[in-house]
Amino acid sequence: MSAVIIALSISELRSRADEINVTVTPSSTSVATATLPVSGSAPVVTGFPTPVPAADDLQEQRRIQVDEPAPDFTLGTLHGGEVTLSDFQGQAVLINFWATWCVPCRFEMPELVRAYQAHSDEGFTILAVNLTDQDSLEDVREFVGEFDMTFPVLLDESGQVSTLYGLLGLPTTVFVNREGLVQRIHIGLMSPAQIVEFVGEILA
Repeated sequence: MSAVIIALSISELRSRADEINVTVTPSSTSVATATLPVSGSAPVVTGFPTPVPAADDLQEQRRIQVDEPAPDFTLGTLHGGEVTLSDFQGQAVLINFWATWCVPCRFEMPELVRAYQAHSDEGFTILAVNLTDQDSLEDVREFVGEFDMTFPVLLDESGQVSTLYGLLGLPTTVFVNREGLVQRIHIGLMSPAQIVEFVGEILA
């Protein structure tokens, strides 16, 4: 499986957000795209910071799999207290891994907020897991206020959950159905249409 190295400016990234899934690191706008098969669904385009790992290595690094139970975790929230994934058994859960410096995370967050507002009364929730070990609480609070994120914002201060889930890039979104099984894993920026489609899958 081949991978192609591309370089995009921020303006190019914004204009092509619906066409590609990318990850921008704080120090570089150079990213690589590759296609990974995701069990139970069609291949998806994914974005990784360079250098690009081999496709076989990517599969070996993955900690979670489609159609398997989502690994349970407990994290503190931005506003105090703790949230445990298994407390949401019976609900459709979207787990979004993000950081304030992640440009694609900024692009897709308004659509995630809209999805939550549209479906929260249907047993749907979003757990927004911030990579706090790579971020600052001040920036997180500003980001959350800017986008009016009223769903739980969880702080992965030690990186334990990002390690548990085997993150390969940001944003990464894990869709968990009402039975607690991973139904879809999406690495990279999602378009508005993809968010509507994928949320609909776990609400069904």
